[in-house]
Amino acid sequence: MPALDFREIPRANGSNGQQDTFELLAKEFFRLLNMRIIIGPDRGQDGGRDLIVEEQRQGVLGTTVFKWLVSCKHKAHSCKSVLDSDEQDITDRVCSHGAKGFIGFYSTLPSSGLSSKLERLKQKRLLDYKIFDSSDIEAALLDNAKGVKIAKRYFPISYAKWKHDSKFQTTFIRQHTIV
Repeated sequence: MPALDFREIPRANGSNGQQDTFELLAKEFFRLLNMRIIIGPDRGQDGGRDLIVEEQRQGVLGTTVFKWLVSCKHKAHSCKSVLDSDEQDITDRVCSHGAKGFIGFYSTLPSSGLSSKLERLKQKRLLDYKIFDSSDIEAALLDNAKGVKIAKRYFPISYAKWKHDSKFQTTFIRQHTIV
């Protein structure tokens, strides 16, 4: 059962001043992964990108910098998957921003149609891609102290429940462990 409820993050299509929260979470998430934020979230015409991030890849022959276009889709409130029609012209968007790969940062899952579309693009060697769905995001956030601080800020209700449940589980295990 998931520990973080992504519905705690306000809808992206609202106008209450908190509509950027999911993209701001994405920015902090990629910093947590030691990626450099080249272009962060902003409002207005963004050419199909929410963030541009750089990843340093270490290899035998040195360090390579790989630029990713990040697309954030927050559909937790509707519980709908991210459709291939939600991600139009992926290769054009990636190329126009000087990136080499595409990252989907999603509060739900990609549809099978979108997954197939991305896999075809990868097989044709048009781009590399990575999807971070709610499960991936949760796992990364709850894996270390820095991530837990981010989870506490963006998911205060879920965090409080997770912290309580974690303490209960730790106590239960200690009490029932045979030495």
